Amino acid sequence: MIHDVKDTRRVLPLEAARPEDAIAAALSATRLLHSATEALFDAAAERYGINRNDLRCLEILEREGPLRPGRLAQASGLSPAAITKVLDRLEQAGYITRSGEETDRRTRQVRTSDRHVRVRRDTWRPVVAAATDALAPLSEQQLQVLTAALTDLAEANRRSARHLRADAG
Repeated sequence: MIHDVKDTRRVLPLEAARPEDAIAAALSATRLLHSATEALFDAAAERYGINRNDLRCLEILEREGPLRPGRLAQASGLSPAAITKVLDRLEQAGYITRSGEETDRRTRQVRTSDRHVRVRRDTWRPVVAAATDALAPLSEQQLQVLTAALTDLAEANRRSARHLRADAG
């Protein structure tokens, strides 16, 4: 049986639940997390003064380091033409720098700027603190199980996205 705890969180007493009830509750919780994460990224993009695609490309650059525009296009799923526009906007906003030969695009690399580092820190520090507070009551074993489950769900979502794209094309 599912019951409200506080806010939008729900708890499922696993000892009393059927396996399908536990899975349904977990899937419901992931939908709540997804919706809250979407709202968070919308707010972050607003704070940066950019759109969600631009924010996603910044996140990729931060995670993967300096990249050539073509590699960023592959990693983001955007077309080369779209990446050119994204990079122009991000450069104009001061969030990236480009290096390499101006005339030879194959040697150009894109990296996040010092301004991005400052805005990222100011934007995400309180977010990380809130997430840390939410996870603090969990034991190390619970955190390991949660980490494994979230990693598996992320991979399931990547597979599902590939299947949806394949079915559409």
